[in-house]
Formats: sequence, structure tokens, C-alpha cells
Amino acid sequence: MQDEALRVEDLHLTYGNLAGTTVSKPRALGFFEMGKTAPNDKELISGANLLVKRGETLCIGGPSGQGKSAFLRVIAGLSRPNQGRIYYFGEYIPPERLTALEVAKRQVGMVFQNGALISNIRVKDNIGLPLRYHKKGNAAEIEEKIRMAMDLMRVRDSADLFPHQLSVGMQKRVAIARAWAMDPQLLLMDEPTAGLDNYNRRNLLPLIDNMRTLFKTSIVIVTHDLMMAKELDCNICFLHQKTLTEPKSFDYWVDSDTDISRELFRDVRTSG
Repeated sequence: MQDEALRVEDLHLTYGNLAGTTVSKPRALGFFEMGKTAPNDKELISGANLLVKRGETLCIGGPSGQGKSAFLRVIAGLSRPNQGRIYYFGEYIPPERLTALEVAKRQVGMVFQNGALISNIRVKDNIGLPLRYHKKGNAAEIEEKIRMAMDLMRVRDSADLFPHQLSVGMQKRVAIARAWAMDPQLLLMDEPTAGLDNYNRRNLLPLIDNMRTLFKTSIVIVTHDLMMAKELDCNICFLHQKTLTEPKSFDYWVDSDTDISRELFRDVRTSG
């Protein structure tokens, strides 16, 4: 297990559990304690399995409403599964301890689709907030880490701006910089290219890939942007019929004769 960043085994999630947990206080286990599913709770994910190795980037694709973002929230400790086991770098966290704080302690970071920046503080302070909260060094060390994060994501020129003064693309870069500043070994990203024009998208992808190549960060990306897997040269899997497919290359999916390929890669095949 030494080369594993993340392992998910037989994960089940119902719509009723999407309310999730708070950052520090886990939600009551309820029916989960008895290994039962609450009546009238429809299952969203049924028996998902996933393995992500250290330094690997993996995309999770699929149509809207299939549970991709919900799956990512479970991994981040923001929602609790009804059943299943999740290992972070070989360490299992039992369900009663599965909270965002416990997951973050394993150097797991999360980048939300909307960025989740704090509106009334400047870019540099948004990036530094978790560093100061978790006391990740003295004042000089924190300032240096903020500068490194801004340079990595090329947002230093916006250090003194507020989030509302930034484009959507810049907001996403700042959110990624904030997550990276905490030295995550595993980074979870929810739709990082959503809402971006082609120019900002093309600029963002190499910056994401730098985290893998320079820092060996393991990255899991939920995305509708299937071409991302090709451009990042990584495997992609799909939430299909409530379970995760095996991760395969972009070219595999384009050429394979599966329902997923026919449905989701139709335009790619036509243009090719």
C-alpha cells in the first residue's frame, strides 16, 4: 500500500446522506450504524471502487446527476457514505471519524467548483487563511508559502485584489493556490474548468499538471471536460449505473464499443 494515495472499497451513498457532515462535528450515523439503508432513501452510488496511486492524476467523468461531485465530497469528508471503506495513503478512517478535519490531517485538499473564496479579504489573505488557522509555520514562513503558491498559479499580480475583482479563471487559480499552499499529497478538484473560456482553460491545465510533475501531488478531478484527460495524459473513469468504471486512457474510450463511449465521445469520434 506504500504507493497508494487513495483507495475506496465498496462505497454506497444515498441521496439522504448528501447533507453530509460539518467541518468538525460528524453527523449522527443513524441507519449506517446498523448497516441498513433508511426507507425511501434512493441509492446514488452503489458499490464504487477506486485506486489512485501516489503522483497519479485521475479524471472522473460522466453526465450531470450521476453523483460525481457527491463522490468527491465523501472522499473529502464532507459527506458520509452509507457503507464502504476509504483509505488515505494506506490509513483507514472509520466512519465515525470521517470528517473534513480528519481527512485534511492526512494532507488531502479540496478545490470547490465555485472556488469558495472569502469575499471580504484579499487574494493573498485568502491563500494564507488556512496556513494561519492551522499554524503552518511562523509569519515569515507563511508569507513565503503564500508567495510560492501565487507564483505557482500565476496570480501574484492579483495579490491585493478582492475575489469580486477577479475573473472566473483567476478565482479558480486562487482557490487552487490556497489548496496547494497546505502541501496536499492528494488534491481533489471539482470541475476546475467549468465556466472558463478556451483561453483561460488552456492556461489553467498546465498549471494543474505542474503540481503532478514538480511536487508529485496525486490529483482526482471531477469534470465534464473529457478532453482534460487527453491533455493531462491521464486516465479517466466514469460513474455509470451507480458504479465506477475501470480507469482507462482517453484513447481507449474513444475507440471502445461501449455505451459510455457511444454516448459521451460521439462528438470526438465525429470530429476525428
